[in-house]
Amino acid sequence: MTAKTKQLLSTNARILAELILGSLIYSLGMNVFYTPLKLLPGGVAGAAQLIHYRFGLPTSLMILLINIPMFLIGLRFVSKKFTLYSLLGMGIFTLSIQLFSGLSWPTDLSPLTCIVLGGVLTGFGLGLIYRSGASVGGTDMIAKALYKYFSFNMAVTGLIFNILIISIFAVIYGLDKAVLTVCTMVVATYVNTYVIDGIDHRRAILIVTERQHQVAQGLMDGLNRGVTVLDSHGAYTGKTNNMLYCVISKHQLQQLKGIVKKADPRAFFCIIPVTGVYGRGHEFFDFNHIEN
Repeated sequence: MTAKTKQLLSTNARILAELILGSLIYSLGMNVFYTPLKLLPGGVAGAAQLIHYRFGLPTSLMILLINIPMFLIGLRFVSKKFTLYSLLGMGIFTLSIQLFSGLSWPTDLSPLTCIVLGGVLTGFGLGLIYRSGASVGGTDMIAKALYKYFSFNMAVTGLIFNILIISIFAVIYGLDKAVLTVCTMVVATYVNTYVIDGIDHRRAILIVTERQHQVAQGLMDGLNRGVTVLDSHGAYTGKTNNMLYCVISKHQLQQLKGIVKKADPRAFFCIIPVTGVYGRGHEFFDFNHIEN
């Protein structure tokens, strides 16, 4: 077995592990904390859960039925590799929903506790699924197709779908339930973002200075970070200067400010939040990851 084959098998094993673990955690949070209070998750799972509450049809069955046209669109307009992995994810997720159906937490838990714990579990589970490079189908397929051919924002597609589901939910079960559902989605989205992007968000720094050598040396010595020197031209002054670019962790911000102030008190710099920093000195990217 070649090294490339071993690496590919390792990558596929990781993807499968994240899909299974993410699906189990997501469905656990949904069945244990959402269902007893009649709350909804986002996306197709939310639509399926709404039908379950209203008509008593199994949530797992409704997820399958709603996803059929979604996956047909995916096979037609989205990467087949992404679609197939998402089909696998949807299958695992549906089985997990059925596995945990009927499982509930003691009824003495407050709605706030259910919202927080349910949001944390569903957000963490969905984050693991997204980290694998796949999804559980649903609106992700539509969103990717719209983005690919019309450059329509994927987040907006999901938001529109969720607003529609919540609006129908509010009409049937009242505004209070709808507001609680929105709260669960907010918690889940927040946790989901941290799982995908990581907790240690980095900061990109752009520094315009006439003392580029002193500032750059101070950053390299003081922060142990690489610095890139870029040419810059002031539109108002007409002067040609150098601009420094580097990426640091959040806890290094105050130290950076002190270094820049000491080296060039007149320097202009801005701080830009970034996620997904890869390469030397940061996380290394897995190029065998799924192509979307």
